[in-house]
Amino acid sequence: MFALFHIIVVAVPVLTSGGSGETQAFAVAIFDLPIFWLLGLLPAGRKVLYGSFPSLYIWVFSVGGTLMYAAVGALVGRGIHLILRALRAA
Repeated sequence: MFALFHIIVVAVPVLTSGGSGETQAFAVAIFDLPIFWLLGLLPAGRKVLYGSFPSLYIWVFSVGGTLMYAAVGALVGRGIHLILRALRAA
C-alpha cells in the first residue's frame, strides 16, 4: 500500500511532467525527503536534483522512491505481524 501511494502521489506526476515543474518538485521534496536530502549532500546528487540529468532524476524519484516506500511498508507489515503474533501467544 505504501508503494502504491507513492506511485499515485509522486511517480505519476514526475513521469507525466518529465521531471520539470513545481508541483512534482514539491511532491518529491515532501514525500521523498530522505532521498532528496541525501542527494543534496553529494555534489553529483545536486546535479541530479537541479536539472543536469533529467532522466536520472525521473528514475531516482519514480523507481527509487517507490522502492523506499515498499521497504517501509514491508517493515511496518512485519512489525504489525510480530505484534499480533505476540499478543495471540500471551
